[in-house]
Amino acid sequence: MQLTFSPQAQQRLQKYIKPTSKLILDFDDGVGPFSKLGNCSLDANFKLILVNQDVDLPNFNASLTSNLGTVWYKDYTEPQLDANMEVRFNQTYFTMPMVSESRTITDNLEFVDLQEGFSTTSAASKTHDC
Repeated sequence: MQLTFSPQAQQRLQKYIKPTSKLILDFDDGVGPFSKLGNCSLDANFKLILVNQDVDLPNFNASLTSNLGTVWYKDYTEPQLDANMEVRFNQTYFTMPMVSESRTITDNLEFVDLQEGFSTTSAASKTHDC
């Protein structure tokens, strides 16, 4: 699998990415420290998250290549992804659609920068009830 960031998406994200950044592609399924709410509907809800490289994230145990570096994701969410994906930036609507050759995976890939002050201990203690 490969994820490509369009030049516009790269320009949008580049100011946040540091040499110590780790890129996470989170499918919001209620599992892991980034899923405060979980996705109770059947639609796809993805987030692109930046954390420091030293953050231990055992749920994110698979990776794919991208032109911004390695992107980590939960291995069991692979069926939600396609072989060749692209993140674009729509400047008119200020959204980042993630698409493949056959479909739009999500209309807007949410972006979250958690490189400063993120703790998996405090994040994991939040629960959700649909």
